[in-house]
Amino acid sequence: MTTDTKADTVPGRAPTTTYGRYTCERITDPARFRAIAGEWSRLHAACGGTVFSHHDLLFAKLETSIEKRRALCAVTLWEGERLVAAACLARRRERIARKIPVKAMKLTFLDQFDVGWNDVLLDPQTPDAAAAMVRACYDVPGVKIADLFPISPYAGGPAFIAAARATGRMLDEQTEMLSSIVDLEGGQEGFLSRRSKNTRTKLKQLMRRTSGPEFQFLRSGDDDEKAHGLLDEALEMSFRSWKAEVGTNIGARGDERGFLHRILAKPPAGCRFYVDLLRRDGEAVAFALTLTDGRRACGLITDYDMSFQKESYGRAVFMQSIYNAAADGAVLFDTMRLTPLSENIHDDLEDLKRCHLRLGYGLAPLVVRIEARLRGFRDQTGLKGTRVHGRRKFQSQS
Repeated sequence: MTTDTKADTVPGRAPTTTYGRYTCERITDPARFRAIAGEWSRLHAACGGTVFSHHDLLFAKLETSIEKRRALCAVTLWEGERLVAAACLARRRERIARKIPVKAMKLTFLDQFDVGWNDVLLDPQTPDAAAAMVRACYDVPGVKIADLFPISPYAGGPAFIAAARATGRMLDEQTEMLSSIVDLEGGQEGFLSRRSKNTRTKLKQLMRRTSGPEFQFLRSGDDDEKAHGLLDEALEMSFRSWKAEVGTNIGARGDERGFLHRILAKPPAGCRFYVDLLRRDGEAVAFALTLTDGRRACGLITDYDMSFQKESYGRAVFMQSIYNAAADGAVLFDTMRLTPLSENIHDDLEDLKRCHLRLGYGLAPLVVRIEARLRGFRDQTGLKGTRVHGRRKFQSQS
């Protein structure tokens, strides 16, 4: 590939780099990112991108987060005026590895720890664009390492990973999380019929227990005062959840609250955002947030009041959100993360990958390589117990 950096004549376009017949533009201006919405949406549809790489949703994140606007570094690949590859990335100074308190400038996805996953969009008509896209990521200035996760198995994710492997710069690749898939064929009864007898009995008992007069299930998905009030009630309840104790309470994050209200008011085209809330004696005890994209429903967040942990209210509202999705005509419910709430109810599992790529030389790539080798040595020698339990069992790493 030949490389040539130049300023483009298109108003608002950043300087570009040429890789063979493809032109790479690295977008750091939110206004420019907004201007390519039409081409982004065309590519998104062509490669089967998920709701989480929908341009409307990504721009909503930029609108509601100063940090994301500052970090934006979307990598786009063009063939003439046609967008053939894209990834909404960011440049951030972060810790190199989980247990080593050394920071470095990284190339990450714009949304790394928030709800959902991340797609790399690749036009199926230009399969060689994957290699150019990897090269375009390598040449992002000022970074030594890419830390990309979770990468979904949709759109161009597998092709991008394969192209990264072929370059020899892949430092580490692992399954970061497991996403569990629920088949909704046959609706609620069809879903229950595919569970074990013991699971069916427990679920039915749980739902009967939460159908008494002191309980109330509420759902809202329209842009009205009630919908936003219900979302606020759910987010306020999250201050009483187990996540509040470990500092991951979504209700305490102003940008995330703003984003959720934003997509409730204006969801991406063809999508719906739902809030399911369970009240007991008039007080919120659990909630679930669901985003639907066509016939696929994605369970973004389920949370519950820790005061009622033994009553399984979190699982009750989680199951109600699945039943509601089945009633709405969804054929799949993606629980997003395999957790104790979704254990024993999934029909399939999908891997969400994490990849570290070497973009240059220095301390950051060395630390990641050492950490990967130590993990491999530990697994081979059995220095730690092989029986998984607790959060490790569900691969839900913080």
